[in-house]
Amino acid sequence: MNYLPFKLSALALSFFSAALAAEDNSIAVQIPDEIIVVTAQGQQSPWLGSAASSFRRSFDQPPLQIDAASLLQHIPGIQADSRANYAQDSRLSARGFGSRSSFGIRGIRLLQDGIPLSSPDGQGQFSSVLLDQLASVEVLTGPLAVLYGNAAGGVVLLQSRWPTENSASVQLSHSQFARQQLLSAAVVKGNHATSVSLKNAELQSQRAHSDAKKQQAQWLWQSAFENDLKLQLRYDWSYDPLLQDPLGLTAQEWQANPHQTAANAETFDTRKFTKQQQWSMNLSQQLADQSWRLAAWFGQRDVGQYLGFDGVAATSAGGVVDLSRPYQGLDASYSWQFDTVRLSLGGALEQSTDERRGYVNNQGVQGDLRRDEEGEVQSADLYSRFVWDLSSTWQFSGGVRHSELDFDVTDFYITAQNPNDSGSTSFAKTSAALALNFAQSDHLSWYISAGRGFETPTFSEMAYQSKGDGLNLGLKESTNQQWELGNKWQLANWRSSVAVFLVESENELVVDQSIGGRTSYRNASETKRTGAEVSALWLASASWQHQWTLTQLNARFTEGAPDGKLLPGVAKQQAQWQISWMPLQSSEWMVQFDTLYRSKIATSDQNLLFAPSATVYHMKLVAESTLSNMQLRYWLGVDNLTDKNYVGAVVVNQANGRAFEPALPRSVTLGLSLNF
Repeated sequence: MNYLPFKLSALALSFFSAALAAEDNSIAVQIPDEIIVVTAQGQQSPWLGSAASSFRRSFDQPPLQIDAASLLQHIPGIQADSRANYAQDSRLSARGFGSRSSFGIRGIRLLQDGIPLSSPDGQGQFSSVLLDQLASVEVLTGPLAVLYGNAAGGVVLLQSRWPTENSASVQLSHSQFARQQLLSAAVVKGNHATSVSLKNAELQSQRAHSDAKKQQAQWLWQSAFENDLKLQLRYDWSYDPLLQDPLGLTAQEWQANPHQTAANAETFDTRKFTKQQQWSMNLSQQLADQSWRLAAWFGQRDVGQYLGFDGVAATSAGGVVDLSRPYQGLDASYSWQFDTVRLSLGGALEQSTDERRGYVNNQGVQGDLRRDEEGEVQSADLYSRFVWDLSSTWQFSGGVRHSELDFDVTDFYITAQNPNDSGSTSFAKTSAALALNFAQSDHLSWYISAGRGFETPTFSEMAYQSKGDGLNLGLKESTNQQWELGNKWQLANWRSSVAVFLVESENELVVDQSIGGRTSYRNASETKRTGAEVSALWLASASWQHQWTLTQLNARFTEGAPDGKLLPGVAKQQAQWQISWMPLQSSEWMVQFDTLYRSKIATSDQNLLFAPSATVYHMKLVAESTLSNMQLRYWLGVDNLTDKNYVGAVVVNQANGRAFEPALPRSVTLGLSLNF
């Protein structure tokens, strides 16, 4: 692909910029009576009447951002790690699902406008998403999430900001760690609308060898036809020419100087680059008593990565990764309304191919070939979902999904020292969930739900064994059983929810060993997670708003070594408090203060080392003004207000002890947005 046009656009945007955590900047004096949430495979329900832990956040042109973790703060049950390492992408875990990930997202299903961002085997990443052009993000956890199929320990649903009026905008921001620029334009004519967005970002952390450059583009098209027929087209393009990796630090190194960089990072010039493009199509029709949807997508992701070792051994897979992944998919569903029953049926087909090569890393220079293979995964799913209004107060809902996945690997690098590592494996599993909701009043509801889901290993997790060579095709799928009891309460100026849950897993996929950027996995016998989540929003007045979230999660191994130990990478407690103030006399500016607490986190299965607990404070000021037909928005943000030295994320089961990834120190962000 020719990247010259975008590079010229990026050069034209040579202004300073920076990232600031995204929050909903709009202050309302009353909570909306009905908040619609998506509870499973396109089915929508009012928040108070949905038997699920579902949390939705809308955005009114948020300040520029680059870290997806900031989108998911203040959502109970979600642990969003700020790694300050753009070569490894943001890491999320939902009730412990996904905590094992050494890079990107595992165990959580990602979708944008109903289109999967996760590959069929469960791998996903936020790096290709233009975060600044999102209208909302919704998170679904608990038993109903399993209805999304493989690796759906939780679901993150992103909605793009589709154009509704003619407009043009420029956004700029700058801090000592980031410079970002975004150009957007939209044209609406009759029933047709289109928009184009271009973004450029230059990033770094306080550590040497941590520079990053990111460029993104997005094109949206939306058309409405007769009989409520709607067509949406989306094209996403991203190019990260440089993502340096400073690697993790030992506990001693972090305590002595969290700004330092691991020696191997500079010796082997650890870095990464990615290119990705994707076309997506949604065709849908919403009638009085029935609706249907057809979605299709295809794209390609290219990755090059230099790891922190040479990989020179004849049986090694190399210290340089060269990956090309074309993928495509199709999803179709039909829904009916029969008096008191809503029924949906659908199916999905997905396929991706990993064309992977590995080379020797000669201190940052690509050397001889050590790996050459092609891995293909295909999935076929059938699913159904129902909602039955038993009475005006009782609602019964549920669904079932059957998934079949086939993995096939062909090894082209076969020598006397390196045997044929070709192989294949397949999985066939059925996920199911049931829920019962009781509306005690117009303001109070209770629900109980149960579900059974599964998660297959990904190609990346099959790639290595801690002992021996070849693919780790002995990995089994993990299965989980979930139960949840919840309560939701909503008044004119209050909204709150409480959920208690139990998750029992067999053959839990966990990190076996992580060293030098190479991670191997194994199946644990059993794990058990119990916990409680509390969320509350109080609009105290026209000027004051408070939001609290609290998560208590006890995630442990329950059978087999290491019996009784905490699941690594998972915080036992998280608490957050956000205060927003807007002067009663003016709606043109707002001050927001955030307090975030996280308890200590184990770095390994044996719980021998913990990243310490931390409390961090953030503050921001947002102001707006109007000049002729132009709207101006300014923002000032201070992240890590007290300059706290804390660990943003841990690398699970790091064999050489470099498990700590330092978070950013205090940073001050200035931003400007001009909308025409």
